[in-house]
Amino acid sequence: MPDDIFGDALPQHLRPRRKRQLGDKEQRNRQQRIRDCLNEPLIYEMAEHLPAPASRGCPRQYPAVVYLLLSAMMTVTGSKRSAVGTLDDAQWRGVRASVRRNAGRTAAALLPLTAPSRFQYQYAELNLLAPSIEILQDVFEQRAIEQALHQGLFPEDVTRNWVRPERRRLLVGDATVPKAPSKAEHAFTVDTTTGEKRRHRVDPAARLHYENGEKEKRLARGTKWFFASARDEGYWRRVILAVRHVAGGEYEDEAAVAVRSFTQLSRLLPGCMGVIYDGAFRGVHRDALARLGLLVINKQHGSVKPRAYELLRLGRCRHDLWCDQGRIAERVLLDDGTSTLLPVPVSRLEHRQGRTKSRWYHLLHIPCRHGAHPYRVQVGITTTPDDRIGTDPDTGRRLKSDTERDFHRAEYLQQIPESTLTHQQLYPYRSDSESVHNQLDQSMWNNRMISYGLERQKVFTLGFALAQNATSKHVFLERSGAPQSVDTRLKPA
Repeated sequence: MPDDIFGDALPQHLRPRRKRQLGDKEQRNRQQRIRDCLNEPLIYEMAEHLPAPASRGCPRQYPAVVYLLLSAMMTVTGSKRSAVGTLDDAQWRGVRASVRRNAGRTAAALLPLTAPSRFQYQYAELNLLAPSIEILQDVFEQRAIEQALHQGLFPEDVTRNWVRPERRRLLVGDATVPKAPSKAEHAFTVDTTTGEKRRHRVDPAARLHYENGEKEKRLARGTKWFFASARDEGYWRRVILAVRHVAGGEYEDEAAVAVRSFTQLSRLLPGCMGVIYDGAFRGVHRDALARLGLLVINKQHGSVKPRAYELLRLGRCRHDLWCDQGRIAERVLLDDGTSTLLPVPVSRLEHRQGRTKSRWYHLLHIPCRHGAHPYRVQVGITTTPDDRIGTDPDTGRRLKSDTERDFHRAEYLQQIPESTLTHQQLYPYRSDSESVHNQLDQSMWNNRMISYGLERQKVFTLGFALAQNATSKHVFLERSGAPQSVDTRLKPA
């Protein structure tokens, strides 16, 4: 396709391989990651937001920061038992030294001489961490945004290239369903042979979810979690920015949770240019984000078929325009009486920022034997009667909006069409979300969630995000040669 700003899509055998083997300097062993958690100032800051010990009853033997440290460490070791077992005498002295550096000598002096037991952590998880999970999550997300800006993600003072945005200026998100901690679906079962009634421990938060997209759907039983993250070219530089539970069913689906999270993040990250997601995003989701001035890079849903767009008459010329593969194509008659759809070259992707919403346009370059025609088509947003539509220059009458014409423009016309070279270069960044899911599975014993109940599982996922971001920060400081400060908060770049 000549003179197309997005470029021609390459066949599979000509696409460059993007996978690479991690070098020795990019690896991070368990001891290094535990050290990253112990030296993470955010954990000590979050502990200050937990309730103080009660003045009555049995006194709290350990300060709250110890339980927060264990919640992050257990996602590195793989279980609560192994996290507690890791804290031998030598490791516990390291914990005391870390508390002394980050929280002061008084807090370190209050620590007992031995590490807490698994039962003590579970009691604190249920009665201390889980009831305060919403406050902890808010503090985490505020500091995660500051960390991303500090590490050079989402720079605001850099020229924006809407056709080929940098990786560090794009948000990546997806949802996953870790296996439920128990296979049992019913609290009691009856043995058909002996009639014996057996009791099973059932996770009250687990339910059935569909995974693996629209073509190969499979049922998975557990709780569904959405993660939003961003990174540059460094593997361990990833920063997890948001963690959300997806209730699903009649409550709220994955795409709705993702749109709400991306909307909140885009307001706090002025340098963010767009999001990358899978086929769970349909036109209504792309419309909501495109109005905020964001690119939405994802694949078309399999149910979207070509549709007639407009019969364009320009003097002696007649061009039959259709929507196909996320862009405008021209229907051309062939000698055998059939027809085919040829993509119309796009010479420019225009973004117009308004006071309350954005607009996106493809400036087309329609080839013609009488001379090429420039033509502007709005993309990414389905207009409604409340939008400013304009009038017909010939009749002076108000033009109908897309909803009045029953045309879902955001479903048919993408900002960056799928069948282009630009889409092939940007969409593989979505695999970073799969990397997050793989890390989550590896952080659980036997690849199963290690906590029962929704609130306790929120503590686990928050601890996982804490551990990931702690490693990201320390790798960034090591690579940049910056001094590793023990301040309780990061200053934005």
